[in-house]
Amino acid sequence: MAQKKKDSKMMVKIIKTAVSGVLCVALAGGMVAANVLIPPNASSVQSILGLKSGGIDNSKAKTEGINMEYSKPGFDTEEALVEDEIALNKKIAAEGIVLLKNDAGKMPYSTDTTFSFVSHSAVSYIGGNKVDMKTAFEDAGFGVNEDLWKFYSEGNGKDYGLGVGSVSYGDDEDFSINECPLSVMQAEPGLTDSMQGTVPVFVFSRVAGEGRDMPRSMYNHTDVEEDKTKTYLEPDSVELEILQYLNDNFDDVVLLLNSSAAVDLSWVENYPNIHTVISAPAMGDYGLCSLAEIFSGKVNPSGRTVDTYEVDAMNSPAAQNFGDFAYYDENGNLTKYNYVSYKEGIYVGYRYYETRYEDKVLGQGNAGDYNYDDAVMYPFGYGLSYTTFDWSDYNTSWDGDTCTVTVKVTNTGSVAGKDVVEVYAQSPYTDYDKTNKVEKAAVELVGYAKTSELAPGASETVTVTFDQEQLKSYDYTNAKTYILDAGDYYITAAKNAHDAVNNILAVKGKTVEDGMTADGNTEFVATYTPANGTVDTTTYKNDTTTGVEVTNQLDQANGGFQYLSRSDWTGTWPTTDGEVSDQISTWGNPINGTDANGNPASYTYYKTISSEDLAKLDSFDSLNTTDPSTLTDELVYGKDNGLGLIDMRGLDYNDPKWNDLLDQLTPSDYQTLITQSGYGTAAIKSVDKPSTTDRDAATGLVNYGVDASGNFYFKGNITHCGVIVLAQTYNDDLATHYGENIGDESYYLDVDGWYAPAVNMHRTAFSGRNSEYYSEDPFIGGHIASLECEGVASRGMYVFVKHYAINDQEDHRGDREGQYSIATFLNEQAAREIYLKPFEMCVKSDKVEMNYAKDNGDGTYSNATTEIPSVTGIMTSFNRVGYTWAGGNYNMITGLLRNEWGFHGFIITDNANTGVFMDAGQMIQAGADGKLTNLPTGARYTFNKNDVSDYHYGREAVHNILYTIANSKAMNGGMPGSRYLAKVEPYQKVIYAVDGVCGGLIAVLVILTIFRFRKKKEDNIKTV
Repeated sequence: MAQKKKDSKMMVKIIKTAVSGVLCVALAGGMVAANVLIPPNASSVQSILGLKSGGIDNSKAKTEGINMEYSKPGFDTEEALVEDEIALNKKIAAEGIVLLKNDAGKMPYSTDTTFSFVSHSAVSYIGGNKVDMKTAFEDAGFGVNEDLWKFYSEGNGKDYGLGVGSVSYGDDEDFSINECPLSVMQAEPGLTDSMQGTVPVFVFSRVAGEGRDMPRSMYNHTDVEEDKTKTYLEPDSVELEILQYLNDNFDDVVLLLNSSAAVDLSWVENYPNIHTVISAPAMGDYGLCSLAEIFSGKVNPSGRTVDTYEVDAMNSPAAQNFGDFAYYDENGNLTKYNYVSYKEGIYVGYRYYETRYEDKVLGQGNAGDYNYDDAVMYPFGYGLSYTTFDWSDYNTSWDGDTCTVTVKVTNTGSVAGKDVVEVYAQSPYTDYDKTNKVEKAAVELVGYAKTSELAPGASETVTVTFDQEQLKSYDYTNAKTYILDAGDYYITAAKNAHDAVNNILAVKGKTVEDGMTADGNTEFVATYTPANGTVDTTTYKNDTTTGVEVTNQLDQANGGFQYLSRSDWTGTWPTTDGEVSDQISTWGNPINGTDANGNPASYTYYKTISSEDLAKLDSFDSLNTTDPSTLTDELVYGKDNGLGLIDMRGLDYNDPKWNDLLDQLTPSDYQTLITQSGYGTAAIKSVDKPSTTDRDAATGLVNYGVDASGNFYFKGNITHCGVIVLAQTYNDDLATHYGENIGDESYYLDVDGWYAPAVNMHRTAFSGRNSEYYSEDPFIGGHIASLECEGVASRGMYVFVKHYAINDQEDHRGDREGQYSIATFLNEQAAREIYLKPFEMCVKSDKVEMNYAKDNGDGTYSNATTEIPSVTGIMTSFNRVGYTWAGGNYNMITGLLRNEWGFHGFIITDNANTGVFMDAGQMIQAGADGKLTNLPTGARYTFNKNDVSDYHYGREAVHNILYTIANSKAMNGGMPGSRYLAKVEPYQKVIYAVDGVCGGLIAVLVILTIFRFRKKKEDNIKTV
């Protein structure tokens, strides 16, 4: 019995010891985690915990007479900023909402009108909304059907509504429409009766999301057979039944579009009582207030479309190759890679629709049976007003290579309003072009201007300028550089892209008798004939900003396709690049086959990849042809040159002093900055670099932290309108103001860098991130984004223009489990003129003034100013350009971005925590700098301090990162001689605390274990 008792006690002690051992291991793991994870994520840790640095030590700096507040917000208080942001949100919405249809002049409405908001989307409006529709319209003086609103918000209609779209950044998708059926509405006592005497507003919403594109068929998202063949951009049978009911029972119906995609509106003509169609996507927190004021007439709409509204988005040339395409190996096995082929070339959006229209009217280019009215609902640049405007006194003049266009705009209506003058150019499509595969759009937007608000009868002369360089084209087959064709160029002012083509066709002698949709106006067309009598292949052979020779960089991404050509529309129409597989598509492919029961089905497309090309996808080759053995850098670490990062502020990127600073870095500094720069960069003591914080998002900064109760929270000021709404304003001042507001926010949210703007293209209406991107047109996207960047930079904040580049679809982008990026193929003309152009415009945008403390060379300092680029940050993309990952593509990053365009600054990856193919070694060899990772496991790279190649490229990368930060607001408050980093930073105190607590607990557990068994020994002695 005694022995059993002893055995039992021993077992208890063993269990306790085992538990203590487990706890010791866990506590030791906590210590290791704190020491490994916290330093590279110091800014985020301090932000979350609300910890502040001890401040900059200026005791040894000669601060007398020096203003070290190098940049500051435009407002003295956060409250004043928020007030301005709210006003700007309303203003952008007011000018960015587009009135598409008002055929009976029903808009605007008297405020004694009561509206019935129909569809669940009314109470779940996409894109912000601290002020909902009911509140906004009631505040504007309207009545709102309370019964219907409560039905959707809290009654039997509350559980309906759109699926979330992309699930967890693309792990899955739910694009179910799930609108509340008419039968449910009619079963609700008195609900449909409550609509009598009101004006019904049907809210037609479509959601998009990061990681998935909008489905080209609803095959996976509905059980209704007739709806499976539709695209997500079309109304389903439930929505159509409701619309039919509204059309049959009301003589005035409003269709309100809450979608950043140009949805299918071809069905509207079947419902003649839909007199008004208005587009108001992503309104932000307060934008619906402006929508209500447009309904009342207090605000006159002046927005213009930035995309073509197609009759059927599946009929665009780009849509023929968009979505779910997989590579199979030579043995017929599915690989882990996907691809997309841009066989449409430059013919995206209006560049296709308007060009084929012109060729059809002119009887050229084998345009086939193309009918413009069957293809386009609303053209690019289109929008209605409550008033009318007359244009006159059109004039163009050239001063060297700069063209100035002036137009007198007169308000000839009865209410005040704003108008937009759009300027388009047409380049000649020559025999040289046809021979050498140089494509030309019928018109391209080269500039625009928006009037001030004009009272009835008032006039204003607007001015638009553009450069001859905007008329150049890229010849990737013969000259392999930019060319300027000889011949006549047409410059026209127009209200939209279609009117622009009609104006030019009128000059060419065409009328409606020749198949035009309407007669053009020759008074708004000028002809420009450059001096060159033959094609000019030299004027733009060198970049006009850097002087660097321009030549092909993307031959490896060409794909060898037949690209769409206006020389033969029918003969070169893009075929789908792949065969239909037997695998059902879970990524939204169109209906492309039938299932076992003979019903329409959606399958993945596939094609076989050669083993040679598969090896290119498997490799981490950056395309950098430099032989590592030719690198002769001397390896220098940890040198004591007495410099801090603040000493570099205001110095040229190539100033020799940078070498002295870089010599102070340690190998661990390289490892940290290259591999763990996600959402901020770590403090680096060797160069006295403070930690920085970088944050999203496109509609306003969002930071995060822990409140007094220990709860994690997100903090932002307001949600602004989506950038597509900003682009639809065609208002430069609003774009600059928006950028300034973002920069202002950074001071109150403790953020230094902004992961935005995103300037990828609306290649099709189905792109999942069309809400974050600006347009189908590179000029307006690049121009508006550039102004944003200038506004942000004026406040000392740095931007990361993203996603560089040719990242125009979300499907298979490469950041989820089992995804290894999508191989993208296109010709270089399309790349340069469409997809790279907005990035180039941002990089070359106007510089901003920066303040710094200048070393006078005699031991004294003085305040000085210099100019720095507005853009000192770029974020690369998940996709591959050809077979090579864009973020590790030497031709893209060094060849184009750094060498040709002259970019100096920080190039970071997209989320590399999940992008397993993003190799840091490949990245720095390509010329990029840091991975957007937070965890050491995401690094997938170890800096080799003894390797000359690692050192050479790593040193360039860290130089770029430090250059961006040195010239940012992160350096406010100090000057040469100041110390930015305390001997013990707040994050280090956290580490010490974790180490102390965990170490102490480990010691206690060890002592208890020793005591436990020592006691056993004493007990044994007593029993002898």
